[in-house]
Amino acid sequence: MKLPVLLAALVLAAAHAFAQTAEWVWSDNAGAKPAEGEVRYFRKTFSIGTNTDKAVLNAAADGEVTVWLNGKEVAKSRSWKEPVKLDVSKEVRSWTDNTLAVEAKVAGGKAGLVVVLDLEHEYGKRQVVMTDRSWLASASAPEGWNQPGFKDSAWTNVALVAKLGAEPWGNLFNVKAAGATPAEELQVAPGFKIELLKSATPREGSWVSMAVDDKGRLYISPQNQAPDGGILRLTLDARGQIAKEDWIKLNVGAAMGMLWAFDSLYVSGQGPDGQGIYRLRDTNGDGDLDKVELFKKVPGGGGEHGAHAMVVGPDNKLYITHGNSTPPVEGLAPDSPFQHYAEDDFLPRIKDPVATFFDKLKSPYGHILRTDPDGKKWELFAAGFRNAYDIDFNADGELFTYDSDMEWDVGLPWYRHTRILHVIAGAEFGFREGTSKWPDYYADSLGAVVNIGRGSPTGVKFGTKSNFPDKYKTAFFVMDWTYGRILAVHIHPKGASYTASNPMATRFDQDEPNASEDVEVFVSGKGLPVTDLEFGKDGAMYFTVGGRGTQAGLYRVSFVGEKGTPSKPKTVTPASASLGPDKLEFIYYLDDGDGREYADAIARLRTGEVTRSYLRGSLGQPDRLVRFIARTLLEQEWSARHPEAEDVQYYLETGPESALTALLALARVGTKGDQEMILKALTKFPLDSLDEEWKLNKLRVIEVSLIRQGRPSEEMVKLGIEKLSRQFPAKSFDLNRELSQLLVWLDAPDVVEKTLALLRATPEHAEQIWYANVLREAKQWTPAQREQYFAWFNSAADYKGGNSAGKFILRIREEALKRVPDDQREHLAAMLETKPAPSAPPSPAVARNFQKAWTVADLTPDLPQAAKGRNFARGKEIFASVQCAQCHHFGKDGGNVGPDLSAVGNRFNARDLLEAIVEPSKIISEQYASVVITMKDGATVAGQIAEEDNARVCVITDPVAGKKEWLRKPQIANREV
Repeated sequence: MKLPVLLAALVLAAAHAFAQTAEWVWSDNAGAKPAEGEVRYFRKTFSIGTNTDKAVLNAAADGEVTVWLNGKEVAKSRSWKEPVKLDVSKEVRSWTDNTLAVEAKVAGGKAGLVVVLDLEHEYGKRQVVMTDRSWLASASAPEGWNQPGFKDSAWTNVALVAKLGAEPWGNLFNVKAAGATPAEELQVAPGFKIELLKSATPREGSWVSMAVDDKGRLYISPQNQAPDGGILRLTLDARGQIAKEDWIKLNVGAAMGMLWAFDSLYVSGQGPDGQGIYRLRDTNGDGDLDKVELFKKVPGGGGEHGAHAMVVGPDNKLYITHGNSTPPVEGLAPDSPFQHYAEDDFLPRIKDPVATFFDKLKSPYGHILRTDPDGKKWELFAAGFRNAYDIDFNADGELFTYDSDMEWDVGLPWYRHTRILHVIAGAEFGFREGTSKWPDYYADSLGAVVNIGRGSPTGVKFGTKSNFPDKYKTAFFVMDWTYGRILAVHIHPKGASYTASNPMATRFDQDEPNASEDVEVFVSGKGLPVTDLEFGKDGAMYFTVGGRGTQAGLYRVSFVGEKGTPSKPKTVTPASASLGPDKLEFIYYLDDGDGREYADAIARLRTGEVTRSYLRGSLGQPDRLVRFIARTLLEQEWSARHPEAEDVQYYLETGPESALTALLALARVGTKGDQEMILKALTKFPLDSLDEEWKLNKLRVIEVSLIRQGRPSEEMVKLGIEKLSRQFPAKSFDLNRELSQLLVWLDAPDVVEKTLALLRATPEHAEQIWYANVLREAKQWTPAQREQYFAWFNSAADYKGGNSAGKFILRIREEALKRVPDDQREHLAAMLETKPAPSAPPSPAVARNFQKAWTVADLTPDLPQAAKGRNFARGKEIFASVQCAQCHHFGKDGGNVGPDLSAVGNRFNARDLLEAIVEPSKIISEQYASVVITMKDGATVAGQIAEEDNARVCVITDPVAGKKEWLRKPQIANREV
């Protein structure tokens, strides 16, 4: 196919505008029927008062057309069906007048000419010259008529024929406006209207965060510092349309989080003092922010897993969320709600073999901070998140977030979905790097309100301030960047917390996320990389798209359906809500329903014996959140004053629930001297007498004691092996997961045989991987058992999963081989060299002849054709034959070297996709960045960093083949991305 010549990308940015205003024109006798072969001549002189970077010409006539620019013939066409599309940048003259001259000839009985010249000047300024009433026409062509300086005073103004897009010609330039996806191409819930308010220009950046001030103005920040300023401010009119645009130029920007509060704009991004949270204020009352002060330094807080959003709580304090690559800020208060945390690895952790940039991170990982408006006291409020980008309070003062998964873990037993979390003071959610992520049921953590599935969480907001129907006023709106959608999550009270239903999000789900009655797709579309949202003073939803260099835009969602009868919003208040976000003491409010007020409950709290009684009763509550808070209170008491035996005994005198929760508290804050008391106390509550939830809780007490207090006496080890072996194997994977690792840690004599039997019996690949991971630490093997075990690795070679799945299996194998006696290792290693043929071998590369070094501008004009007559089978064939599938996953097929492309069309529009294909190195996520290392002898090594220590660096030089190269640091001269 012959491609049109160099239609630069900039024509797309103006196409939407000229599609609305460019006109088909003819000479002043346009109303008369033109004669076949009639020729007319047209001129337009225009001025350019600046430097011009690009100029693109579009022209057509209903017949033949020839175009001159500044006296030079630049284009010719024989039919309107073959319009001119041409880069004329070299012919345009900056800082002076320019002249367009056109000869048009009728062919077909209808007369018409349309011309659009799109100019991009320096600093991103645009100028569009198009056919309109200002053009001049003549029936004759005097000498020099097509040259600059020709005296055209005798020529007459043209007559308008029709707007560009009219029939029979249609949108003959066949270009689609660049910019954010048009609103009419998006889907929104019934009764709602969506509008595209603004598409970002290249100089305005790719937008990732937004805030709204008390006047209803929107503040928008690009991911990287924009040339025109740090933060864009948009003033809206009464209809929610943009009335004014200006930039806040205070050397603060690249914000991943912003908040307007206390007459200030708080910005989490880059500023004069580096990465940090900055406070911007208007000190002279003129309406413009003029003062910048560093509110808090955030070391290592940059990037997509760094410092994020901020929100004001019902206590008028700031709550700030940070991702898992951000260490806690300095100067945290010792009485912070989140305390007594640790890594709590039971078996040695296997670090992620791909995401090595997270290797050095430690607890608390992703966390939420709390501070006052002036930043005088800083507290660690909650932690154990992966990368919660945004947080918000509902109408009852309850804090929620939408936490991310580790998508490279898909298919592995430690994979955790994106999930909605109810965040209370002191909450732990159990994210750890590598194989050490906590399952949802660990008693020293809080589980999810609902699992959503795969995705990439960004902005969140409750509909409290919206003018939407009641159903949506209580909804939690969450954004998924990967799949290009906004979800309305409808949560319901459940005891002291909340719940929602999403049965499609299964434990080891590898498919696209699904929706349910409680997890509603509110907005969706292709090319919709959603980043942040706010509700304006008009009650409408405003949201941005962008991130990682994608086309940015601003949308407005308003309710236009039948309002119905106004009603009081249905409350979703749980028992704890009236006490605000810091509920370490709210459990004392949960009396016997006698209506005792909060203040009275706090008074009773301070009366000594009543406090202990309330606490003991709360430790055994069926409500998990109540038990969690009660245990946290007990930990605070016992860490401040080490408990005597009678203190502990007091909490063991009731049922097993209260006792096991108290023993977990002691395991977390007690000493080595407390361990025997803990383990002996556990024998009073045999596993056979407990249901599955409490069996898991008891096993967790044992694990935490062994982790934090070390190996117990041999007598207790033997007792533990005897008691636990009777329960193994159990009926559920959750129990087998905990029992297998406990028995391996204790070195039970029959754990290898039992675990191998489970590995052989389960069809779930993720469960098999768990058992293989546990068995790498086992010590008592027979040769036959080792052969069975290592044979499994061959069968698991083609298991599908996320980017790290296959490499985790290889790392488990490597660790297991290290523990094999020398006299057996060679035989087993040789056995592992014999790999079965993959079930679907990669397609061979097809030799292709060089055609051209294509540019984005070459291919842009044909983008509209890509949506017509598509052949998906052919596309799949090419995806494989040009080796894309070696590195990229699509659906359930492909490699795991580069990003998963399964939902790439939801977050990138066609223009962004084209650019990523033609210029793959233009935007590279930090997760896939490669380095070039130059050695002192002049040799260079390129690839991704796999591992690094004080002496060496390991570089993945061939990710497809898995080849690595170790380099000694003293021999390295230079390293650069």
